[in-house]
Amino acid sequence: MSHVERVNPREDVDFVAMVDRLTPTVDQPRDLEAGLRDVYPSAVVRSRDLSGEAVEVWYVYRDGTWVPPTPGDETSD
Repeated sequence: MSHVERVNPREDVDFVAMVDRLTPTVDQPRDLEAGLRDVYPSAVVRSRDLSGEAVEVWYVYRDGTWVPPTPGDETSD
């Protein structure tokens, strides 16, 4: 199944770039998490498990949990 990533925090361009670089090389959230933890030891990747979805959603957290966007940042989800 194909997947999309919801990365947090979005404004960390280095983190987002690493996610983008690693994602094509992995098939499972745990594999992406392992790759990210080389640089971001608190990184967590979780799959949203909703039945009937055509695309799997992976939540990628740099700090292990969601963090609020930086005030004034226009790129955050």
